[in-house]
Amino acid sequence: MRLKPVYATDPNLVDAPLTQVPIQWAPKQGIHLYHFPLSLDSQKVRQGLEELGVQWQSHPILLSAHQQFSPSYVRINSRCVVPTLVIDGKVTTDTINILDLLANRFGTASNCFDTSEEEKESVKYWINKAAGLFIEAMTYGHIEGVKKPFPLRNGSENGRSHQDKVDLLSGLIDRYKKDPTLRTAYEKKRAVIEATKEAMVAQGQMSAIVDATRVELEDLAHQLASGQFADGGWLASDAFSLADVQWGAVLYRLQWVGLQPLLWEDDSITSAYAEKLFAKASFQTGVVQWSKVGSKVVLPTLRYKLLRALGLKNDV
Repeated sequence: MRLKPVYATDPNLVDAPLTQVPIQWAPKQGIHLYHFPLSLDSQKVRQGLEELGVQWQSHPILLSAHQQFSPSYVRINSRCVVPTLVIDGKVTTDTINILDLLANRFGTASNCFDTSEEEKESVKYWINKAAGLFIEAMTYGHIEGVKKPFPLRNGSENGRSHQDKVDLLSGLIDRYKKDPTLRTAYEKKRAVIEATKEAMVAQGQMSAIVDATRVELEDLAHQLASGQFADGGWLASDAFSLADVQWGAVLYRLQWVGLQPLLWEDDSITSAYAEKLFAKASFQTGVVQWSKVGSKVVLPTLRYKLLRALGLKNDV
């Protein structure tokens, strides 16, 4: 039974993260973020950039239009996922890796994300806890009694949205069979999506994932009650840390997909922590303002599909 995401449990299925690797197809100057407005990991990195006060150039990758599979993007990030950070032509992938790089490069001068040596292990522990939650399954999988928000409702039954991606990738594998870079990237991504879909549709699997998540949220509440948060600090440190960036996006997502009533109470310490996280200016700018489905996702996707229908776009 799979209770954690493939990226956390099956490193052999995915390419290793890149850290400041020069790639010829990446922008040569400036700080660039390839991201999707509603992507959980994109939300985390955008908040990190905002908290650090880093000026960055936005490159939306419309997952709703499968742009993460376009050859031009896959040559930059062979994992076929967002986000991807580019600094002066050098590519960094994987959310934890990206945030670590940003904190080390831009956080020192402003003491942003600055934690004591005693707190660092706890911060790392809670970062990994958040990253180990099977958020993708809970976002797209069918959960009895939970009504998913638009635009997730139509894709949650029987793993349909994931099967559509498997079918698309199978076609791309055939189309690019003579290009070993693209073919291998598509094959690996198809394997990840198939494993994820299997975990979502197996009998009893989604309820087990929710139960496992509830246990993690109980641990979170215990830490909040016994740790620095109880004395006016944050989750794992006195100062706001990368652990808080991780959990802010997670709690926001769990609320958005309608799972909060199953996982924590309205008047709990977890709700108080979420309220404090969501009030951060960097959260409002990096997460909330990008979460407007109509203007940030639906309209750009319709525009892109129209251009493709007119033959003006053909990258997937």
